[in-house]
Amino acid sequence: MIPKFELQAVINKYYLNGLIEAVKWEIKDDKLNIKYASPSREMLGELIYDKINLPESTVGISNTTQLIKLLSITTGDLMLDYIKNGKTFSKLIISDNQFNVSYTLADILTVPKTGTYTGPEEYDVESNVDSDTITALIKAKSALPESTTVVIKPYESISGDAQIELMFGGDVEYANKVSYYVPTTVNKKSDYELHFNSDILKEILSSNKDATKAKIHINLEGLMKLEFYEENIKSTYYIVKRND
Repeated sequence: MIPKFELQAVINKYYLNGLIEAVKWEIKDDKLNIKYASPSREMLGELIYDKINLPESTVGISNTTQLIKLLSITTGDLMLDYIKNGKTFSKLIISDNQFNVSYTLADILTVPKTGTYTGPEEYDVESNVDSDTITALIKAKSALPESTTVVIKPYESISGDAQIELMFGGDVEYANKVSYYVPTTVNKKSDYELHFNSDILKEILSSNKDATKAKIHINLEGLMKLEFYEENIKSTYYIVKRND
C-alpha cells in the first residue's frame, strides 16, 4: 500500500509540471529509482523512493500526464500491481476501495535515454534551504514570469555574513528585477556571476516545497546541484549554467 499523496509527490518531482513526460521506473529491493533530463539538457535529475511495493522491474512511463489523470480519481491508500504479457510487464494497476485503474506501460526502448551525472562533486558555495526560502524564491520568479534567467552572485549582509544573491531578471540591464538573499554555509569564492534557467529552478522548487531538508550547492565552473529530502524520498537535480 502507498498513500495517494505520496505517490503523487514522487511523480511530481520528476514531472515538473509537464516538463518531463517519459521516464523509466527502475525498481529493486522495494526502492524506486527514476532518472530524468529536461528536453533542453540543462538539467539532469534522479529520484529515489524507499517504499514502493512492486516486483523488481524496469518499466516505461511514456505519458506521465495521463498517469496523473488516472491517479487523480483515486483516494486514500493505493495498491499497486502489474499485469504481464508473457515475460513483459504491460500494465500498471492502481487500486483503491472503489476504483481499479489500468495504465499501459511503454516499451523501455522508446523512453529517451537520460544519462547520469558523472562530474565532480566538489562545490565552492553551499546553502541550506528551508520551506520559507523555497516559498520566497517561487514568489520572486512568479513576479517576473517573462524572465527566464536567474543570476547568482555573492553578497555580504549588513552584519558581514556571506550570502548568495539570486536575482531574477538580472540578465537584462534595464528589465525589472527581484533579488532574494540566502545565507551560505560554505563560501570559497567572493567574485562570480552565474546564469541559470529560472523556469526550471521554479518547477524544481515548486515540486519540492514540502521538503524537510534541502541544500543548494554551486560549482563555479557552472553547475548548481539541488538536494531535497522528505520521508522516504530523496530528489537530486543538476542544472548547468547558461552561456548568456
